[in-house]
Amino acid sequence: MIKFFRRIRQKLLSENRFSKYLIYAIGEIVLVVIGILIALQINNWNENRKIEQSGKAYIKEIYKDLNIEIANIDEILGRLSDQYEGTAYVLKVFESHNKVVSDTTLFTKNHWEPMLLFIVERDLNTFDKLKSSGQSGLLKNDALSNSLDKFYKNFDTRILNFKEYPLQIRMDLRRATFPLGGMDDFDYEIQNDKVSSAFIEAYLNNEVIYKHLLSIVKTCRYNTNFFKELKAEALQLINQMELEYPELKNG
Repeated sequence: MIKFFRRIRQKLLSENRFSKYLIYAIGEIVLVVIGILIALQINNWNENRKIEQSGKAYIKEIYKDLNIEIANIDEILGRLSDQYEGTAYVLKVFESHNKVVSDTTLFTKNHWEPMLLFIVERDLNTFDKLKSSGQSGLLKNDALSNSLDKFYKNFDTRILNFKEYPLQIRMDLRRATFPLGGMDDFDYEIQNDKVSSAFIEAYLNNEVIYKHLLSIVKTCRYNTNFFKELKAEALQLINQMELEYPELKNG
């Protein structure tokens, strides 16, 4: 093709047909420019297609992450429920008239529940990585990006709050409870699956322990409501994504 155009130029020059050569030269330049523009357009199309495919891959990973978050929140709600039920049981004994424990084994199991520590955390996920790298625009969905940003900010706030007050209350309860018994009480519990009568009496007459238990019940209620709201937000996000990207339902 290049040799063909070269022959035309040479012929026009040899025949001293300068005006026609000039028109031809301009036409050739126009063709080159058009070719460059077409090449750029194809390159841009390919780049946009790659970006679109990358965005869809990120959407799929974010969708998976949200389902994992829901499973994690369900686990947190389960732990909070166990602590609430165990604490409420012990408080009921505290507030009974004679503070009589009819089932020592059940009391022992429940009295441990409010003292059990569990850490609320979340792993670094796809949206975190996109946001930190400044590439959240790859999703090409501002509404979704804003909703995800709000959801994870709420999640991080709850994690931070849980690490402060609720965990501190449980540590305070531990410090108030452990001095009540010694190694003999511990050995007795290991052998019999229940604490001693002396320990129970000291425990149920300790006003500091009672106040800590009340605080734990309150934090369980508060955090349960919050994490239920957080789960509802995650489910709403998943529904939003399934409506906009139906292929997500198929895996």
